[in-house]
Amino acid sequence: MASSANNDDQILRAYAAITSIRANVPERPQIEERWVNEFNAAIEKLEKSMDIDLQEFKVPQDALKRFVASCNSLTNDVTYLEGLWCERAILMQKLDSVLVYFTGMQNREDNTIGFHPFKQT
Repeated sequence: MASSANNDDQILRAYAAITSIRANVPERPQIEERWVNEFNAAIEKLEKSMDIDLQEFKVPQDALKRFVASCNSLTNDVTYLEGLWCERAILMQKLDSVLVYFTGMQNREDNTIGFHPFKQT
């Protein structure tokens, strides 16, 4: 029973982290790697607590890139932002998809996802 309570707690903590990231991620085109790392850590916590594979919801490592801060057209010098960055849209898509997935899991009895045949009366 203690293990189940601990798993429930870890799931709730991961959900809290994911929803907090969703609410607080900066409104700019690129976001810092730390946001991606926090999100992926929350997904890993869910995987471990629920003993399921959620890799498809993680932001892949190849989505992290160096972004140009400025470039000089006269000298062709390019300056990059420090660290790795991710397009905000990628993180938001992954965030939204995992939240929809878990909403669907919670409401399986009432789940209306998918096509339903027209009922004739």
